[in-house]
Amino acid sequence: MDNEEKLIRLLIVDEGFHKAEQITSSLRAAGMHVRAEFAENSEDMCDLLENKVLDLVLFSVDLSDFTLSQGQHLIRECGRHVALIAMAKKLESEVIVRSIEEGAQDVVASDSLEHLIHVIKREAYNINMWRRAMRLELEFQESEKRCQNLLSHSKDAVAYVHEGMHIYANEVYMELFGNADFDELEGTPIIDMVDASQQSELKTFLRELSKNENETNELELKLIHSSGERISAKLEFSRASYDGEPCTQILIRSGSDTSELEEQINYLHQHDLISGLYNRPFFMDELKTAITQAVNGISQSTLIYIAIDNFQSIRDMIGISGCDTLIKDIAGILTEGTGDEDIVARFGACSYTCLSKIKDRQTAEELAVDIPKLVEEHISEIGNQSISTTCSTSVVFIDENTPDNPNEIISRAEKTCQEIQDAGGNQSKTYIPQAGEMTLEEEDRNKASLIKEALNSNRINGLYQPIVSVKAQGGERYISSLEIISEDGHTLYEHDFLGAAERTGTAKMLDRWRILHAIKKISETSQRGRKIEFFVALSAESIQDPGLAVWVSENLNKAKVSGEQLVFLINEAQAVNQLKASKTLAKGLQQIHCKFAIDEFGTGLNPFQLVKHVNADYVRINHAYMDNLAQNKENQDSIRELAYQATDLDVNTITPGVTDAAVLSVLWTLNVDFVQGEFLQAPDKELNYDFSSM
Repeated sequence: MDNEEKLIRLLIVDEGFHKAEQITSSLRAAGMHVRAEFAENSEDMCDLLENKVLDLVLFSVDLSDFTLSQGQHLIRECGRHVALIAMAKKLESEVIVRSIEEGAQDVVASDSLEHLIHVIKREAYNINMWRRAMRLELEFQESEKRCQNLLSHSKDAVAYVHEGMHIYANEVYMELFGNADFDELEGTPIIDMVDASQQSELKTFLRELSKNENETNELELKLIHSSGERISAKLEFSRASYDGEPCTQILIRSGSDTSELEEQINYLHQHDLISGLYNRPFFMDELKTAITQAVNGISQSTLIYIAIDNFQSIRDMIGISGCDTLIKDIAGILTEGTGDEDIVARFGACSYTCLSKIKDRQTAEELAVDIPKLVEEHISEIGNQSISTTCSTSVVFIDENTPDNPNEIISRAEKTCQEIQDAGGNQSKTYIPQAGEMTLEEEDRNKASLIKEALNSNRINGLYQPIVSVKAQGGERYISSLEIISEDGHTLYEHDFLGAAERTGTAKMLDRWRILHAIKKISETSQRGRKIEFFVALSAESIQDPGLAVWVSENLNKAKVSGEQLVFLINEAQAVNQLKASKTLAKGLQQIHCKFAIDEFGTGLNPFQLVKHVNADYVRINHAYMDNLAQNKENQDSIRELAYQATDLDVNTITPGVTDAAVLSVLWTLNVDFVQGEFLQAPDKELNYDFSSM
């Protein structure tokens, strides 16, 4: 997918929001840009289909009061072309066949997130290809119309022949041969319109042209006028297609000045013929340029979207030709009301767009407010009727936080305008993205700004959760995490911002703050006679930082603290993907006596090979193995096997996610070394856990 098509707009129809959140989190963790909506009944689904731009629908076939066929019926009723993927708790052949018969593209087990990710990627790609094909088909049809228009107005004689027979000729060509109507020419062999002395030469030329063997595409011939007169002309031949069929184009140049024609071609390419404004394809190209300039900090722009209110009622009253007059009148109002540098286009059947560079936002909003007033005051004379109408306008600002998808910008403008029209119309409104409406890129940029502000304003805190031994190993151990306080006092925890930090390059800043804070805590507690091991997680960006080990060493020396109290955690998947960098980092940190640990451990094909590569001291078991641990014997066996293999290598195991006594009692039997979780203690700013309680 290209950049415009990275975002996947997903509707999840299920009985519980938790499952939808789990699916969304998994997709984002897999690197997919997802905006998800949730519905649990037909009313919710219908509302979202009507008001949201969607790509895929994930539908649970296990809903009691809402069936897959009803969901597919709603999709058809709303006229949407979206991929429908069924989810089932039990993936039986009967369920698969029935779901596909009812319109599902595929069926996936509800608990098979990895399979679901692959299916979503495939169907998102397919739906984007379909949409691209539709756009190309429309563009092709538009191009065909323009070509036909240009051919009919060309000063050169143009014809198309298929298997030697004429299938098209423009008016100039027919006049050249004295034909009043194409019916007289259609089906006539081109060979019959050439002097007999040159027919053999033409046959040879056309045969070589079909094989791409001729040295030139031009041929001097004596042509026969319908009156019998001979006409000498230079013919240009080229391979082409007409109505989808391969053919040969014949061009006989008039020798006249073509600058006027070229100017006309350029105008037709860029303008709408009814309104005289720029057309939609030209506007979209300009919008793409404006987005690029905004994102790169060159200049910001404003998009004003203008839609005629109650257009269907107006068309029913004055007819299509009357609407053309109205559209042209409003185009004139917009041209007079906007600046010379503004790009004003007819965008849809009853909508216009205006793109302008931002001088100040207030001026742009004032223009959007003035346009409905100007339209309302204007009276159009259409036949014997005097027509007045109203319009609604929406404003979308294009700045550095704008998504790089122009279709998303248009969607926002259209949606905002529709909201105005639903409320009565004849008003203006500026689009302000809400948390649930923002693209992942916008959310990430906002969170990255929040992180930087928190670091600069000292609105970030360290939190610590105890890691407790179940084998009576002495010492205190805490794993660190972070919280950020927003300007309005709202608290964000790591799960709220860590993904955005990874994607925006701010994770490294957080890592360094976390390391400095841990060193400070080590220094403070050492002075009080405590020796605490602090576990500090590193991002992928820090793993690749060649200067990190030296930086840590310098700060340990400044604080006069030993590195043996720092344990650095790296994610197993990231370590595998960046094995060389991970080995280099581990070696550098271990040289200054720091310890090393692998997080989310045990799901790789050969996880202990990684342990040997980085010489890990600890492994922290993947959270997936903690799912329903008290009842899930398979997960218990997996943890037990990992723990025994780790023991053989003299590596300590940590199991997170201890949520209750039942989980803790099971872990006692699985040979793990350490446990961690809410049941023992939630993350806290204070280092106050009583390690003797175990």
